[in-house]
Parts: sequence; C-alpha cells; structure tokens
Amino acid sequence: MKNLLFYFCAIIFCFNCTKQKEVPTIPSADEVIKLTEKVANWQIKTFEEQGKYRALPAPENRKKWHNRNKHHELEWTNGVLYAGMFQLSEVSRYPKYINWLVELGDRNKWRLYERIYHADDHTVGQFYLNLHQNNRLKHIAKIGPTKATFDSIINSEKGKEYQWDWCDALFMAPPVWARLSKITKDSTYLEYMDKQFHMTYNELWDKEVQLFYRDKSYFDTKEKNGKKIFWSRGNGWVFGGLALLIPDLPKDWEGRNFYENTFKQIAETLKKTQREDGAWSAGLLGDVKDYPNLETSGTSFFAFGIAWGINNGLLDKETYEPILFKAWSALEKCVNQDGMLGYVQPIGAAPGESFKDYTEVYGIGAFLAAGSEMYTYLNTFYPIDKQTSHTTFMEDGGWCWYQDPRVIISNEKLIIGGLSGQSGDVRVGVFDLKSEQQDSTLVLHEKLQVDDHNVPALHRRSDGSILAMWAKHTSEKIHYYNISSSNDYTKWGATKKFNHEYDDKRGVTYMNLYYLKNEGKLYNFFRDGLNFNPTLITSTDEGETWGNRTHFITNDVEGFQRPYARYLQIDENTIGVSYTDAHPRAFGNNLYYVEYKDNAFFNVDGSKIKSLNEGPLRSSEAEKLYTGSHTKKKAIVNESVPNSAWTCAMAKDENNNPHIGYTLYLDDSDHRYRITTWDGEKWNDREIAFAGKCLYKVESSYTGLFAFDPEDPTNVYISTDVNPSTGEDLGGNHEIYSAKIGVDDDISTIKWQSITTDSPHRNIRPIVVANDGYKVLLWLYGPWHNYLNYDSNVIGKILEKPE
Repeated sequence: MKNLLFYFCAIIFCFNCTKQKEVPTIPSADEVIKLTEKVANWQIKTFEEQGKYRALPAPENRKKWHNRNKHHELEWTNGVLYAGMFQLSEVSRYPKYINWLVELGDRNKWRLYERIYHADDHTVGQFYLNLHQNNRLKHIAKIGPTKATFDSIINSEKGKEYQWDWCDALFMAPPVWARLSKITKDSTYLEYMDKQFHMTYNELWDKEVQLFYRDKSYFDTKEKNGKKIFWSRGNGWVFGGLALLIPDLPKDWEGRNFYENTFKQIAETLKKTQREDGAWSAGLLGDVKDYPNLETSGTSFFAFGIAWGINNGLLDKETYEPILFKAWSALEKCVNQDGMLGYVQPIGAAPGESFKDYTEVYGIGAFLAAGSEMYTYLNTFYPIDKQTSHTTFMEDGGWCWYQDPRVIISNEKLIIGGLSGQSGDVRVGVFDLKSEQQDSTLVLHEKLQVDDHNVPALHRRSDGSILAMWAKHTSEKIHYYNISSSNDYTKWGATKKFNHEYDDKRGVTYMNLYYLKNEGKLYNFFRDGLNFNPTLITSTDEGETWGNRTHFITNDVEGFQRPYARYLQIDENTIGVSYTDAHPRAFGNNLYYVEYKDNAFFNVDGSKIKSLNEGPLRSSEAEKLYTGSHTKKKAIVNESVPNSAWTCAMAKDENNNPHIGYTLYLDDSDHRYRITTWDGEKWNDREIAFAGKCLYKVESSYTGLFAFDPEDPTNVYISTDVNPSTGEDLGGNHEIYSAKIGVDDDISTIKWQSITTDSPHRNIRPIVVANDGYKVLLWLYGPWHNYLNYDSNVIGKILEKPE
C-alpha cells in the first residue's frame, strides 16, 4: 500500500510540474507582419521629428550627443534603421518601405558619412548595397562612393591599423565589406573585413562566457552581483551583424566556419541568460532586480538573430523556438497604440536605463529586422494552410496572364493548365464538373522550370482531344506540345518539340492557341526571342505538326521594346488582338486593338489596314484605345512609368463587339482598372475600380487582374487589395469582387460585391470559362510573392450548371 501511495503521489507531482510548464504561444504570421509594418509606418511618419521621441539618459549622465536634434541621415543611428527597413521591404506587400529607402539614398547621393575609417560611418552602405543587388535598382543604387571609400582605406597605411576596437563596430562595417566583396567578386574586401574582425575578436571576446566586451575599458568592471559586464545591445550588434554578414560569405570559404561558430556560441549564452519575461537585461549577466525595465534594442537584435539562425539551419529549432517566441512576446508588448517601440536604451556604451514612452531609431531598426525574420520563420515552419470555403479545382498550379486559353470546358470536364511553383512541373488538372470532384492532375513535363510564364495553353481539337503547348520563359528556342486521348483527359501521348531556328540566344514564351475555320489552321501566337515581338506558327493538322513561322506585330517605339498581346476568338474566322506598344517599366505606353482574318489586319469597323504579306503590323498602325504618357521618365521610386497600361482581359458580346479590359499604372501603390467597349459605332472608355498596390516591387505595374464573363461581358470579376470603389487600403490581401457593369457605368455608379473576404492569402488572376451549360470562375489562391516564388492552388466556384 505504501508503494502504491508513493507512485500515486509521484504521478500527481509529475503531472503538476508538466501542467505548470509554460508553453510559448505560436504567434500569427499575419499579426507579426502587421505589427512590424505599424512600427515602420510610425517611424517614417515621425522621421523628421525623431528627436521628440528620443530616449535620453538622466540629465547628469548625458553627453553632448544626447539631444533632441534629428540625427544626420547618414549617421549610424539611422543606418541601423535603414538596415531593418530593408529587411521589412523584402517581406512586406507594401512598396512604400523600399521606395522610402530609394529616396533616402538618392537624396544623399549614395555616399557614406564623414569619417573615412570609422565603422559607424560605413553603416548606411548596407542598404545601398542591398538595393544594388536588386536587378531593377542597379542603375539607381550607386555603389561607387562606398567602393571608392573602401579602396582608399585598403590602400592607406592607416587602414592597415586596428580600426574596430569596440564591439558595436562588428554590426556597422563587416556586412558592408562582405557584401561589396560579393557584388564586385573582389576578395580584397572580404580579406580586409576578416582581418579587422579577428582583431576585434581577439581583443574583446571572452572565451569563458562566450560574449563580447563592449571595449577594453570593461575588462575589469563588474555588475552589482560581481559578474562581468556584458552589454546587451553591444552583443546584439555583433549577433545581428553576423546574421547580416554570414549570408554574403562564400559557402566554400575556409573562414566561414569561424563566423558561424561565433554566432552559435553567442546563441548558447543567450539561451542561458534570457529572462522569464522573454527579454534580456541591459547587462546580460546582471540580476533582474538591477535591471527592472525591459530593454528592446538588445532583445530585438537577439530575436532577429535567433530567427535567422533557425531559418538558415545554424540553430536547432526545438531548442531555440521557445526562446524566440518568448522574446517576440516581450517585444510586442512594448509597441504602443500609435506604433512606437518603447524601452529602447539611449545611445551609450554600457548597460543603462530605458523608458516606456521613448525610443530611438536604431532600436526600431532592430525591431523591424526581428519582425521581418520572425514573419519568414512563421511562414516557413507554420504556414497558413490553403483551406477555403471555395472549390479547389487544382492543387499546386500557377499561371501568368499572357497565355490562353489556360482553362477550357470539354465533355463536362474542367481542364486546367498550370505550372507548379514548387517543382516547376508543367501540369494539367482535370476536374469533373458533374460530380464536382477532382479527377486527376497530370504532369506533362517534369521539373521544367519554376516560372509561371511556362504554363501551357490549351486547345480542344475537333475529335474532342486536348492539345497543350508550352515553353520555357525565354531561355529555350523550343515549343513543347502534347495531345490527350479524345475520351479520357487523364491519358496523354508522347511530348513533341518544335525547334525554332534563328540567330539569337533568347528563347520563346507566351503561347496562345486559336483556330481559323476558313483557313483550316490552328495558330500559335507567341513572343519571339529574336525580337521579343508577337510572332506565330500554324498547324494544318490541329497541332500534330507546325510551321509557317511569321513575324506578326513589330514595335515602333524607339529602343528595345516589346508589344504585349492578348487574343480573343471574335468568330470562327476572326481573332481580336489587344496589345501594348512597350513594357510599362520602360515607356508610358499606349493600348491598341486590331482584328486579324483572311491573312490581313482590320480595324474594328471592318476597314482594312494591311495584309500580313506586306509584313508585320507596326504597333502604331492599329486603332489606339488608350494614350499613355509617351515618356521614359519616371520618379526615382517608381519602377514603372506613370500612365502606362497593361491589357489584361478580353471578351465579346452577343453582337461580337469586343470589350477590352486593361490596367493603368499611376504609381506603385495606385493602380486602376479600366474597360473600353465597342458599341458598333464608337469606343466607350471608363474607369471601373481601384486595383490597389503592385504585386511586388520588381514588376510594380503588376496587379491582381480581372476577367469578363465570356457569355456576358457586363459581368466583371476583379482582384484588388483595396476598396474597389474608393481605393481605401483595407490592410489585407487581394480579394475577388464582382459587379454588373453597363456601358454607361463607371467607378461612381458600380456596386462591387465581395466574393472572398478576410483571406489569409492572395486571390489573384481570375478567369471565367463557359461551355455546354457550365460556367466557372477560377483564380489563384495561396502564398504568391513573384513569378518565381509562389505556392498557389486554383480555386473558385461553379457559377452555372446545365439543368
């Protein structure tokens, strides 16, 4: 009985211990990014009056730099803010953060601050070089001034001396030197950084505690409890700096292990010194009673570094995740309702006090880096699933919008062309509309390339079989194609190739399949690699063989330009074409419309323009629907030229009159949707909705797009992340809306109805298809960052079924 009682008591004891053990709450990725953006928005708004909110020590402890003046924009204090702001710009949907940085860099002519040898004055170079690594910003973000300064340091006698004799310097300078080495492919900068870093390490690293002294003046100082003084933010500088530095070190460089090991050793000490409240004291080894306040600058750097370390495999997830979550929980409590981060220790060199209602720009920079890396962490290890109340027609599929048809209905089946964002497989989904069940998803081309431009175009042949045709995104001069069984769309034949022969290394892209009955020809309209112009090949056996390569439309805007075309079957013998005369990134372009039949080009009123035998249509020879800004000039922060257009949707009404939908770029955060409709006598052009922000910065003219009902183009479906009628930012993802739009309606009269609401992922690129009594609305849903980085499903709803 005694033994039984002993075991019972032991079980109760163990149960109570387990019950009392605190399990950190997993934050929401959406809440993390919104809080991080809130802090960034507050800082941008108050940037010019930053002194008003500055944390200052007690009057008796103030130095000359403790004042209410705005820091110079090139000082290290702001440089740290910019580093964090750049990290946020990499994960946020809002272009404002990277645009703010571009404006700052341009305003200051991309130069470093005043002191040539001082690490603090190298800090701003971090965001210069980060922006320069963006292919679209290379011509804007200049690295010349940074390179010239570093060259002068390397070539001077003073530069060979020990420069970085305080641990903060290991955040300020090393990431800039390593990144410059990576960009220029010149190891001289890496070698200089490595030598200076080791000098600092050899002097300030404590092997026993595995932390850095702030500088040598602290070797013999002690905390009140008798332990050594190791400053939280000082080691935060090092730890956060290593998280920025290590990614730019060559993977095969023998010196890389030193930096990774140092990072892991600091992390081990941080694991032991975290407080119960999730923060770290300003003095890492001091008693909590001696540091009663939270301190957010050091804690933010540690949270950033730990999240980065797990994300990149340097730290064990099971060990460090609880530490990370506790740290974030502490930090988020320090953000006030306006978005200001409090409890940032003032400028200093040792542990000190912090204040609830005051902040400092470098602390906010550290917080932005932490929130951005935390968001990446949660999306990696705790992704939001793609469950939805709408029908999932196909999993793991994506598409661009210059290939058509991408979806067709045949034999009560929905046939969907898609490109996997995970494997790069070319895929075809088969969905049974009668039973409303997925039949199968077939891989037509395994691991072709992760790029949504590679989605196949589809065509239903006269025997009921389906032709699929695809190509890589300009990297091959090859069209691939395959044909299904006529009565079982889960069975396909052998893939064939059509090889283009021309003297240019660039390849083809954008397939569009349309049949002209009177010619007995199937057309494949595509963009050619030879001139980046719309070109065609044809088939007289419904896609078994191809030939007759012909230049279709040529650009006449000065410089290297590329008309972008969309196609519409007006009738069995006519194809309508809407196209731009240039890319919005390069020119404030125009929008045109032409009809092609009987081997000739015609205006919408039937008047002939020219025969294709006379040569390709020059872009300006057709009827202009929209006149752009006709300039290549754009603001430093705009990736595209204002007042430029994309053609994005086409349909015809019962009288075969074309309806053309297009997007209008005003700036990165303001796009509009417009429709122009031919009524038999004239074009009726009007604005119908606010399209919201760009999908991503590199292609800032990209929107969520919209679609017409092919049987009734007055039914319109759009994707936007703002209120479609007012442009109000709703703070969420792109949602799908629908409206009935007559010829006299415009944005002031249209009533939009939401189809999706409060979605955790983007809903973009809608399509409506109809045939045999069925009508289906489809769109892409899931994490979608850019054309090379997405994980979307094809979802939607069946709008109509035959009775």
